[in-house]
Amino acid sequence: MTIEELVAEYKKISETLNTKWPLQNQDHRTFARTMKIVEELGELSDEILTSMNLQRNSKIQQFSKQNIKDEFADVLGSLILLALELDIDVEEVMKRKIAFTRERFGMDDPTKDLDQI
Repeated sequence: MTIEELVAEYKKISETLNTKWPLQNQDHRTFARTMKIVEELGELSDEILTSMNLQRNSKIQQFSKQNIKDEFADVLGSLILLALELDIDVEEVMKRKIAFTRERFGMDDPTKDLDQI
């Protein structure tokens, strides 16, 4: 799945969320999306701690690598929902950030066509 396809799917999800749980305005939606990222990141952190045996035994016994994958997906999805709310072109900003990072760390030609990534 491409970033473009991923964002398109999350646009549909965003529309559903905004219909099912309407908030007063964009500021409230932005706040809610931001808080959801924090919640999901906490859940991912919890699963990572569990994978490192740094949680109580009952959690460790229920651990599955799939839990980490699912929580990672929740964090990424929540970030995309926030990007949509803020009218951020995810693909464009990621390409720009990759070029910046390449240049910063002296990696391959930072002007390389990022559409090939």
